[in-house]
Amino acid sequence: MYYKLITFKGIAPQISPRLLADTMAQTAQDVVLDSGRLVPITDNSTTATLNASGKTSIYKYEFGGVDYWLEWASDVDVQPAPIPDDANARLYWTGDTFPRMASSTELIASGSGAYPRGFFRLGIPAPENTPTASIASGSDDGTQTKFSTSYVYTFVSGFGEEGPPSAASTVLTKVDAQTVTVGNMSTSAGSGTSRSNTNITKKRIYRSNTGSNTTAFQFVGEVNLNVATFTDSVTNANLGELIPSTFWIAPPDEDSSLYPNGQMRGLTSMPNGIFAGFSGKRLCFSEPFLPHAWPVAYRITLDEEIVAIAMAGNGLFVGTKGTPYLVIGTDPQSMSAVRIEAAQACLNKRSMVDMGPYVLYAGADGLVAATGTDVQVVTEGQISPSQWRAEYYPTVLQGFLWEGRYVGLYTSGSNYGGFIFDNRFGERRITTLTQTATTDASGGFTDPDDNSLYLIIDPASGNGVVKEFQGGTTNQTFTWRSKTFVPERPGRMGFVKVDAEDWPVVIKVYGDGSVIYHATIDEGVSSGYTVTGTTPSFSAVAIPEPVVRLPSGVHKTYSVEIQSTKIVNEVCIAESIQEIRAL
Repeated sequence: MYYKLITFKGIAPQISPRLLADTMAQTAQDVVLDSGRLVPITDNSTTATLNASGKTSIYKYEFGGVDYWLEWASDVDVQPAPIPDDANARLYWTGDTFPRMASSTELIASGSGAYPRGFFRLGIPAPENTPTASIASGSDDGTQTKFSTSYVYTFVSGFGEEGPPSAASTVLTKVDAQTVTVGNMSTSAGSGTSRSNTNITKKRIYRSNTGSNTTAFQFVGEVNLNVATFTDSVTNANLGELIPSTFWIAPPDEDSSLYPNGQMRGLTSMPNGIFAGFSGKRLCFSEPFLPHAWPVAYRITLDEEIVAIAMAGNGLFVGTKGTPYLVIGTDPQSMSAVRIEAAQACLNKRSMVDMGPYVLYAGADGLVAATGTDVQVVTEGQISPSQWRAEYYPTVLQGFLWEGRYVGLYTSGSNYGGFIFDNRFGERRITTLTQTATTDASGGFTDPDDNSLYLIIDPASGNGVVKEFQGGTTNQTFTWRSKTFVPERPGRMGFVKVDAEDWPVVIKVYGDGSVIYHATIDEGVSSGYTVTGTTPSFSAVAIPEPVVRLPSGVHKTYSVEIQSTKIVNEVCIAESIQEIRAL
């Protein structure tokens, strides 16, 4: 009678240890199972030091061949400009009081302190002042055609972003030969909520020529922000383009009178240069390739409060406090929200991760995957809902993408831990990770260039540091415990053999659930191996090969546990030495 393990897999704690598949584990801690062998994870390597402790969001900004780590104390979502070959290397982000943006000039400005070192408000406000219009020169000889006209003007940022127009001036009747003075134009962004941190440098003036102050307006001219008046002598035939920005308002911000559910959050990039975000039950979309413009007509109100959004293949998945939605469309004017008939609420915004073709997030019953309108609990059958809620802390779980795998980390009071969910081979492989009070991560960032994961770690004192997940070269100690093997009849297992790439390796054998053997196998000083026992206790003994004798005793069940910082290829447990030799 023997059991030979040459392939090692992850855990399924919902299943009774004796009913697990032979290659499955009761414990698979800090171990990599990609090759089927037991491979230890490595330590995290320090990449950068932050400006302070207490940070929860980071972003690696590459500019001029240098990496700059941007840092925030709040939950921030960052997206690069959706503009191809953006000469300003702009970033956009939400979660930091109000939606913001900045170019390289502001992000990495000279000086001291944390990056980003400067920013502008995302979106351009409408001017506060209503313009006036009066005839400045020219006469009407009674033979010319009179027409009615009025004026509006817009603010324009230093990046050429144009905002919505002012209120229209009163209607003025004139003939084409007369010159009009447009006055009372605002010379600053104004004061109050939604008007701070703007980047307005110019104003554009538009004129109607069809006799109404509600008609389309055409471009007349442009002046600097500090200029209050403009002289219009442009003929009707020479008017420019129609005003494009009539409905280009800013995204939801900190103005609680307009947005009682708060600022827009969850900034996400969609195909065709579209940005998406949310506030309360409201889903918002930007104009294509114009991330400063968020028309009200492009907003969708759902039945449930939105928790998180992420791209899932070609659609935008929306996790709510109730039923999820899938939003489909290539034009923000015609987005379609489909309610998914699946009772899988998203418990935590930071748990949602775009895995490429699908999304993973923490639900009440387990880790949930969404592909299109297909939503399912992918840990079903492996982790029970009660185990998930009690042991994996889904309400505080942080999720990250790492080399095609989902890394979940949690800190809840004095409880620290994490897991890796690996579905790359269709096996739904789960292993667990060690976190402690001094190594727990408060946030992280996945580099899209190579899928490397960087974590924020706060030391006992001093500034936080950025560490690359498993970026070091020092192996950590893994623990892997087999299923519970149940022989056809109670029996005595006499020997254990371990095949490893290097040593030492700690082995534990359980009989009827209790440790009956606990020893460390190591290489000998000159040749061969040594074994030192804890249960039963004995001093180092020289052995010619990594085969050890077990204490006498008959048991109904057996399991084997391996601990090491080395790669282990194989473990065998058998009744006789002949069986070991034959394996």
